[in-house]
Amino acid sequence: MSLVASAFDHTVPLHHQVYVQLRREIADGLWPGSTLPGETELAARFGVSVITSRAALARLVADGWVARGRGRGTRVIVEPETRPAPGPPLVPTGRRRPYRYRVLDAAVGTAPADACRAFGMPTGSALWQCRRLRTFEGRPHSVTHNVQRVEQGQRHSERRLATLPMTAIFAAEGVEVASLRRRVQATHAPVGVAEHLGITLSDPVLVATFTVHGADEDVVEWVRIHLHPHEAGPDEELDLRTGAWSADTRW
Repeated sequence: MSLVASAFDHTVPLHHQVYVQLRREIADGLWPGSTLPGETELAARFGVSVITSRAALARLVADGWVARGRGRGTRVIVEPETRPAPGPPLVPTGRRRPYRYRVLDAAVGTAPADACRAFGMPTGSALWQCRRLRTFEGRPHSVTHNVQRVEQGQRHSERRLATLPMTAIFAAEGVEVASLRRRVQATHAPVGVAEHLGITLSDPVLVATFTVHGADEDVVEWVRIHLHPHEAGPDEELDLRTGAWSADTRW
């Protein structure tokens, strides 16, 4: 069984799960104004039948996410979601957990629309991206998705990415980090996350999205973290005098 197939929840129709994955990618800005792969390519990607991929595409058409035409393929017609800027600054406290890291991929490619917005770039822009699986005490804890400007991300060595938290990598490279901003939501994991956390596409997960700011308040990094359902989020405290949140760094 492929990794993708192992992430499917077989109590839920496969065409629905493929539909949800594609809809999430469109909303995330990964197919801005472009054409989706065909039925055969999508079937191969998800490890499903062409009948299943065809049903998923048909539902995307019916729900107004894409348009299909003879000789024109399947065109994305929905603008990606963009969210307002994160709220008050977050002040990390406490000692970091001794995570172990496994680099899943690190390359320049089309970034999520929210990351593009954070850097003041148009949707569909190419940025450096790295996805890492974090394990804690031998169990999968979370998958991190770090996005940075190309010139910044390409400075990181493979050794550092495989062993250090990003804040330590920044410190080693002389990049000052002054504050974080974060928002948290509950959602379902995309297939590339579910397969590495050992969960299904129907399992709810907690997701935190960070922007990391330097001393001049410029964004130096956008981060999305999918937390394993069995892991608890960090304890937080709001200082009513300053409006700042503090949170332990076990996230």
